[in-house]
Order: sequence, then structure tokens, then C-alpha cells
Amino acid sequence: MYNYESDLRKEILSVPDMARFLQKSMRENAKLPFTSEELKKFKNVVITGCGDSLCAAYAAKEAFEELTGLFIDTPTCLDLARHYDVRRFGEPGDTLVILVSFSGKVSRVVEAAMRAKKYGAVTMAVTHFEDSPVAQACDRLLYVVPDEFDLHRTPGCRTYVASMLSLFHFAIHLGETIGIVLNPESYISEIDANIDLWDAEMDRLEKEMYELAKSWKPVPYFEALGAGPEFATAWFAQAKLYEATGDFSRYENFEDWTHVDYILRRMDSGMFLYVTEGNPSMSRAKEVASVLTRQNYHYVVVTDENKENFPESDKVINIPASKLLWLNPMMQTLVPCMFAASLADLKGTMSFCKDMIETYFPFGGSILRNSKIEVF
Repeated sequence: MYNYESDLRKEILSVPDMARFLQKSMRENAKLPFTSEELKKFKNVVITGCGDSLCAAYAAKEAFEELTGLFIDTPTCLDLARHYDVRRFGEPGDTLVILVSFSGKVSRVVEAAMRAKKYGAVTMAVTHFEDSPVAQACDRLLYVVPDEFDLHRTPGCRTYVASMLSLFHFAIHLGETIGIVLNPESYISEIDANIDLWDAEMDRLEKEMYELAKSWKPVPYFEALGAGPEFATAWFAQAKLYEATGDFSRYENFEDWTHVDYILRRMDSGMFLYVTEGNPSMSRAKEVASVLTRQNYHYVVVTDENKENFPESDKVINIPASKLLWLNPMMQTLVPCMFAASLADLKGTMSFCKDMIETYFPFGGSILRNSKIEVF
């Protein structure tokens, strides 16, 4: 029965309403961190975070590129904190560094903010906690305030969507301020419409994901492929499966899969291909699907494209999609979360990372929050 109870499922079902709630505030919240004169000085934008927050940064990269016309970089937080060539920051004030951390407590994000400031970048925290260490380490704050929800310990579905939506709104505002975005309300309306489309399909997709989880329950591990902004969905999917079920999972882009995995003997993984019609990598995704069909893989394609345009139409999960490619990862992320929650219910792994938390995180994530901070 797909209508089960779990904290992760409650999170998933709340996402459309949460996104609508944020839509009411983020347009104005995005205008608060900087004046128009300050925004017009930036030549580069660097966005980073750790874990899900880094996924959100990568998902938002194309939105910033399209809406601002600025140079955008999304290094890992460790690279930014300890390996990044600081000459890329340019002259003092040229670069805006956006540090994404919903909790605001991760040491490496604090460290990255401190290093960026040391070398002349302007820093902005994207966080839910305005008195958090990350917020305190940054020059400015983009405050993310979703509707109230008891999160407990579940894979961060809501926090990921909230962070991504906040980044989209800031990109729209930045683009409007520097004269690239001429009709910001058209983007806001498209986000609203995308939320509504997904809300209308939630029940159907839940049923399909639960049925897929039942058939794939014996599968020993999972893979997720994507490209462009939708690579973030594959990346996020890998993390949610691991967190929700403890099953090994991995992610890759379509091209590198063909260069490495293609030459291997057939593996017993369950594979997800995330690609929407407007993605320039669609033809490559179809080629990968053809290989998977020939090698008799367990796989599904998650797309808005016509099912008949793929080698096996019964292996296509149709989803709503936006004409804005950069917007698709926001709600698309519900699909891997639905599958992870379903598989967790079927396998009885309902406690989020229970074994890992008790072994490695007995003090509330100390390995993440008490790591030594060094500014290079």
C-alpha cells in the first residue's frame, strides 16, 4: 500500500505548499541583502555549500548564467576554502560569494566565507538561521523562511527545495537590477505554474514510485544519470537513497557513463535517467537508454518527453516540466525522494541514517560542525 506513514513522506507531500508559501516572501526577501548600486558592481558570482546545499548551488548555476550574464562558478566548499585560486576573485568587491547552508552550522562553509572575505570577495549566506555561524561569518544574509514544519531527522527534501527557490529569486532580482531580466514577473509566474503542475501529479507519481520500489526491492544498488541543471537531481538522488535506505548509490553524467560504465559487463543496478525535453543532452540520454535496453538493465527515464520516443515506452516516468530548463530541478527532486521514501517503507529503514548517526554523529553532527577551521 503506497499510502504509508513516514517523516520523509510528510516532507515530500508538504513541498508544493511550502514552495507556494516561499513564493509570497522570497521576491521581497531577495531584495534585502544589497542595494541596487552594490549589485551592479559584481562581475562574478561563486556559489557553494556542502552536501545538499552544494547540489542546490549547482542546480541554480544555469539560472544565474542565463539571468545575469555574469561569470558563475560552483566549486565544492572544500576547494573554495583550501584550494581555490584567489586570483579568480579579481579586485576587491568584484566577486559575490554565496554560501548556502540551511542550518548555517557547517564548519567548512564558515571557513570558505572567511577565506573569500580575506581575499576581497563580498559574501552572502543563504540560510534559515540568521544567528548561525555561517550567517555571522558573511557580510550579508539571504534569509530563507519556509512555513513551519517539524523536520525531525529526515533526508533534507524541504530544505533543498527552499534553498534552491531562494537562489532562483536572488538570481531573478540580480538580473533585473543589472538590466538582463526585463520582465521578472514572468519568471515568478512560471515558478508558480510549475508548482501547480507538480501538485496536480503528486498522487500519480507517488503510486508509480511505490510500484517501482516494489519491483526494484531486490536490486542491490542504484545509479542516477543527468546533465546540465538536471545533473543536480541525479546527484541529490544518490544522497537521498543512501540516507533513506542505506543502499549503495552513485551518480554520473550521461557522457562519462558512456566512457566508463558502457564497457563494463551488465551490472545489476537500478538506474534513473533524469532528462527533460529542453535539455540539450536529450539525444545522449536516448543513446544511453538504448544501451541499457540492449544490456537488459533495470532502468527508468524520468522525463516530460513522449514515451514513444524512447526504446522502451514502459520504462518512462512522465513528469511535468517547465520551458525554463534551470527551473526543472526544483520540483523534479520529488521523484527521487518519493522513490527513496517508498523503498525505505518497503525495507523497513524508516529511521534516517540511524546506524550512521549513532556511530559517527553522537553529538549532533560534530564531524561537520566542529571540524577545524583554517583560513589559507
